[in-house]
Amino acid sequence: MEIKTKRNRFKSKFLKNFWRELEQDNLALMATVLLIGLSLFILVGQFFVPNNIGTMSDIMSANLPPLTNGHILGTTDSGADFILTLIASAKNSIIIGFGVATLITAISVVFGMVIGYFGGWIDWIAMRLIDFWLIMPLLMILAIIFSTAKGMSIWSLILILSIMSWPPNVRLVRTLTLSEVNRDYVEAAKISGTPWYKILFNGIFPNISSTVISDFALTLAGSIGIETGLTFLGFGLKHGTSSLGTMLTVLSGSSASSVYTQWWSWVPVTLVLIILTFGIVVLGQVARRAIDQRQSVS
Repeated sequence: MEIKTKRNRFKSKFLKNFWRELEQDNLALMATVLLIGLSLFILVGQFFVPNNIGTMSDIMSANLPPLTNGHILGTTDSGADFILTLIASAKNSIIIGFGVATLITAISVVFGMVIGYFGGWIDWIAMRLIDFWLIMPLLMILAIIFSTAKGMSIWSLILILSIMSWPPNVRLVRTLTLSEVNRDYVEAAKISGTPWYKILFNGIFPNISSTVISDFALTLAGSIGIETGLTFLGFGLKHGTSSLGTMLTVLSGSSASSVYTQWWSWVPVTLVLIILTFGIVVLGQVARRAIDQRQSVS
């Protein structure tokens, strides 16, 4: 009964506190406006993006400057409209980021809480596995996997990045759980015969959720950045799949002078990447503060 009451109280004031935090934080408010604007731009723009935009090849229309032949920001090196390609690329990068962050967070919450709650030999084995995983050269392993596969689909990339990146998040949740397992409300729940999974997800999880949400936001922003970096280096997504990383590959073959004279080929992509990562991280911090504020008055 006590755990159920805590959960209901947890939900009651979150949105109110979230909006209050936004109103008091001009930086977060600006990030929210930028993210909403970008989301609407991508959502509406999807209706105008052709299905073959990633494999389009029109040499005669390649690399046109802005305001040429009806192309507001010109065309890409494949001849596709730059804005439509940017919309498709941003959508795919967001899907990858959310997919990886969701999988990693789910893994970390389930396994991290179980490890921290039961402790003992389960905790010892899990921590030795995590320690081993963390010392592995993951970037090199990812490069080998991607180069061997010669490009991956979006869903395969999400799965691989999630499998390779979960240990730090699991260790964080395990540490948070360890700080809660000896508190009075947990001991009372054990004495009353509450099942362990209810103690974990109805009792402990609400008290560590602010950090989990903040970590989710960082993981989401980081996943978008990892995909962009890997694709820019020639690994990651298979040919024909648009992403922010594939659009930035134009810089790898450009001379120093063309980077400045053809700014339209990379500046909009960089701005979209900055808005996404900056906005997600800032909003994650706002959500964390809103939850912490609610917990302080519960």
